[in-house]
Amino acid sequence: MRAVAWRVALASGVISSFVLLAAPRPGHGQDAPAPEGGKQLQIEEQGESRRESEIMVAPPNGDAPLIGFIDSPTATCYQPDPAQDVCYVNWYYMAVDASPNYMIWMQAELNAIGKVGRYQGFFQTSMYVPYNMHGQGFKVACGALGAGGDPELGNAYAYTLRARDSADLGAANYGTVYCPAFTP
Repeated sequence: MRAVAWRVALASGVISSFVLLAAPRPGHGQDAPAPEGGKQLQIEEQGESRRESEIMVAPPNGDAPLIGFIDSPTATCYQPDPAQDVCYVNWYYMAVDASPNYMIWMQAELNAIGKVGRYQGFFQTSMYVPYNMHGQGFKVACGALGAGGDPELGNAYAYTLRARDSADLGAANYGTVYCPAFTP
């Protein structure tokens, strides 16, 4: 049987390695026996196509959770028109990793407003949401000078990013973003 291996670098910076084999083998969607931490071979099949991936496995001592992390750098609040009390909250990107499990969902909440975004996964071990997926961002009031506690800025918005994976493990990331003040 002939195998062809690829390493693919995605736009998100994630590198994916997989092996495609010319003919299917028994064991649809099975994983090779897990080692005591380290790499594990994951096998996925659909029809006559087969994909094998090497994934990292957490050590069995329980010190390392299987869901990785949520990364959400540079939350920003900007005011496109200083003559209006309209600001937009956005993140440069949001990302979560759950390898070897699959990501089920990730959501963004502005605590003063509630859920503003929900992202579903489908047989993927990580999820990446770029800033432009939200258009301008999430519309909020800029607020008066000092409204969020900083005398030189407007409203402050606390946010929560949550994620859940296929092993029902969760992760959360919290922060606060300050908006420019609306000064009519």
